Amino acid sequence: MAKKPSFSGELIHFGAARLRVTGSGNLKLYFRSLDDVKNLTLPTIPMQTTTDKEPLVLGNFTNQRACLEFKTTEINEIFVVSKITIFVKVTASGYPQ
Repeated sequence: MAKKPSFSGELIHFGAARLRVTGSGNLKLYFRSLDDVKNLTLPTIPMQTTTDKEPLVLGNFTNQRACLEFKTTEINEIFVVSKITIFVKVTASGYPQ
């Protein structure tokens, strides 16, 4: 028997992201809606090859669904992400009709 989808169209506030990331260079972060209709550029994370910190990057993005994009843009920048935590909260049951 197929599972019922748990998504019912509610609006979600994406408040922050915490990453366990190592590497060299700067990691650029974005919250993006589906089909890239809306997006939010988050603060850049300067990376180190060894670290004992998990940076918390604050965001203020509200949409029904979103993705977290992270990338580097310079040559010889590398990153390894071993943990991602995204802090979300349902703020409304849906868009007004």
